[in-house]
Amino acid sequence: MKRHVFAAGTALASGLLFATVAQAQDTAAPQGAPRAAAPAADNGQIAEIIVTATKRATSLEKTPIAISAFSQDSLDRNQVQDVKGLADFVPSLHFAQQGDQGGILLTMRGIGNDSAYTEVADPEVAMYVDGIYSPRAQGASVLMYDMERVEVLRGPQGTLFGRNATVGAISLITAKPQFDAFHASVEAVAGSYNRMGVKGMVNIPVTDNLAVRAAFITDRHDGYIDYQDAPDVPGINRSAYVTSGKKYDAGNQTSARLSALWDLGRFHWNLSGEWYKDTGSPILQLMQTPRAGEKFWSALVDTAPETDRYSWGIRSNMSYDLTDKVEAVYIAGFSRVGGTADSDADGGAYVPYLDDTGSLVLPSGQFGENRTAYSRYDFWSHEVQLKSTGTNAVDWIVGGYYSHEVNKIRFDIDQRNGYRDGTFNWAGSFIQADRKIDSRAAFGQAVWHATDKINLTGGLRYTKDTKQDIGGRNITYCGAPNNANPNCYATPNLPGVFNIANNGAGNATDVLDALNAESEALGYGDLWGISNNDTKGSWHKLTWLARADMQVTPSTMVYGSVSTGFKSGNIEDGGLLAGPETLTNYEIGSKSRLFGGRATLNLAAYYEDFKGYQVNQAVTTRDDDGNVTASQIITTNAKGAKAWGIEAELAARLTDNDRLNLAATYQHTEFDTLYTVDNRIYNVEADGSTIENLKGNELPHAPHFSMTGSYEHDFLFGSGARLTPRATVHYETRSWLSYFNGDVASRYDADDQAGKGLLGTGFDKQKAYAKVDLGLSYSSPDDRYGVEVFVENLTDKRIRTGASVAGATSGLTPVFMSNYEPPRTWGVRLRAKI
Repeated sequence: MKRHVFAAGTALASGLLFATVAQAQDTAAPQGAPRAAAPAADNGQIAEIIVTATKRATSLEKTPIAISAFSQDSLDRNQVQDVKGLADFVPSLHFAQQGDQGGILLTMRGIGNDSAYTEVADPEVAMYVDGIYSPRAQGASVLMYDMERVEVLRGPQGTLFGRNATVGAISLITAKPQFDAFHASVEAVAGSYNRMGVKGMVNIPVTDNLAVRAAFITDRHDGYIDYQDAPDVPGINRSAYVTSGKKYDAGNQTSARLSALWDLGRFHWNLSGEWYKDTGSPILQLMQTPRAGEKFWSALVDTAPETDRYSWGIRSNMSYDLTDKVEAVYIAGFSRVGGTADSDADGGAYVPYLDDTGSLVLPSGQFGENRTAYSRYDFWSHEVQLKSTGTNAVDWIVGGYYSHEVNKIRFDIDQRNGYRDGTFNWAGSFIQADRKIDSRAAFGQAVWHATDKINLTGGLRYTKDTKQDIGGRNITYCGAPNNANPNCYATPNLPGVFNIANNGAGNATDVLDALNAESEALGYGDLWGISNNDTKGSWHKLTWLARADMQVTPSTMVYGSVSTGFKSGNIEDGGLLAGPETLTNYEIGSKSRLFGGRATLNLAAYYEDFKGYQVNQAVTTRDDDGNVTASQIITTNAKGAKAWGIEAELAARLTDNDRLNLAATYQHTEFDTLYTVDNRIYNVEADGSTIENLKGNELPHAPHFSMTGSYEHDFLFGSGARLTPRATVHYETRSWLSYFNGDVASRYDADDQAGKGLLGTGFDKQKAYAKVDLGLSYSSPDDRYGVEVFVENLTDKRIRTGASVAGATSGLTPVFMSNYEPPRTWGVRLRAKI
């Protein structure tokens, strides 16, 4: 394996170096940090990038971490407006998106979790806004506007950040108020699918030491998915289908931020508040192969999409210079994320029909609706730091951290046969009244400047996390102790859960009583049962970092590091607990400025040993007739996984007017032993015949090779105006969309393969693809106004981010479903600034 790493690394580095490609970034320095002067127009150099990944303002090329940095200007040029848009431009970063919860699911260096959007699972890729951890990748925490810069750090970061960052971190640093002068800007965008949006900012220096800044954004577009006509089948209520109104995959986001900076010399205070609202619509799974006569971007829908989500938060950062060499910092924040949603869970995979005798057939369980009736996630955090400043023989930082999270949610599921008005199949209400997470940590890191060229870094972190569920209840149809009731699954007109106390989290006992009252009134007796989720778990771990870096030439630095990461265990439905995850990351890298500053080359090679991989999956049990008898999200710990790879980022100015950008990754991932069931395909069999060993499987969202290249050229006019065409190509080799890697006969014993109807691998595999984006922008001579036209996904590639199978566990012919990235879109953007 080491030979392959070395060979791949040498080939990639050589190819990139001699291609003289580039990533021209012009990130501004943070408030209060030394700013690099912009290079003169005729010197051809790439502007120096200042980052704060080490909690000090340092040049990107002298920061011994695998890190990508983006200014607001570079985000705009790349049409990046939220976290998922970063994935094409950061090595080893990939995303998926969950429908009814609206969460963003991130994978870095092959490590991630497709269920880390819920109130019980923490993400492996941590997100921070102005240094404050964001536990839920929803709301304003994923929307990027009026940014000072965005930093993406790869590898464990726990010795510098308050909350754990197991495999990496995305740090959003918002633009701070400035004291120099009044500034304002506005930008409007319009485009395909009736897209309309406006964003802007105003910066006001109130006094010599007080400045305020206000920023806002609103962006909306129609949904991408058209409604199919209701089926014309005798006995079917066609009005039960949705054929008009708001479509799935629509966007309607609004956010505003107000910040103030108070500078009293030794004391600095940055205070900001942010609000966010999303009334767009959930994403929807589509059939990978549409029915004959139907468009690809369409679906047979019997649940209208609804989203009403919000978030707001307050962030405070105070610092005080105790001496000329020591600074004290206090960072505090509060955020609330909540709202409701309603989404179609079946995607219209099956249509009711008449059989050969003329009888109406309603495919078993093939209507599904997911409803977030209520949700509210509250998060408080406090962090104190004491750190050195200025020039020292040893730079150091020590800190303490505490966060408290309280999550409440009611999530309802209804399943019926055929369609919305079909006979009753199964339903459940999951009422979590009080799920709490407390995290405490102490951390420290020191950098010894052993010589003027060699630095040695060491860091420690101790973490203790406690999670508990108080009063969580699951209410399910024919749940214990009623599973022996002869009326189970013989209830064609049972209403379900959606009409019961839907105006809040509700009291579980009251909901249960109301449901049983309905079933008793219909003469079926008590058909609903309740189970408890009460549980508590506590986990702790000491993690560490050791690193050495050396400035081997005035323009080249090399480094090597070993670091460890930790993610605490999970609480689960049914009062279960899952164990923690640990990660050891071995990394070497180099950072260079080449050709007199006309190019930069950053390389990193890593090997990750991941233990206790938390694998989340929905385990649904059905009877012989395909009726659901139980359903539960289960988290199990795999033995672990291994991942290794090479990452490269280059930046170059080929000429004074030509820039060519490149970010690339080669990676390999491999699952250690895990015995589990792919519940998308097989029912849970008591004899264990559907159990699979996933040893050797690749991790999801981890293509072997991916790269993004961008080229832009400035055409200069005599007036000083410029016209800049830009082209971007993103390419990936094939990847898997789940850790099952399709349905493969070799994973079963020969005696167990008979009768399984193996489905192959195509449904779970994203084929290799190349996506092309184009843009053309015009800037006035003084750069005070401009216009841009752009098109994304020019060739209209169908890029899947998730995969599932409908009907396989109900005895029906399987239908393959997927979530997709947006189709081809285009737009026009106007901007002006003062």
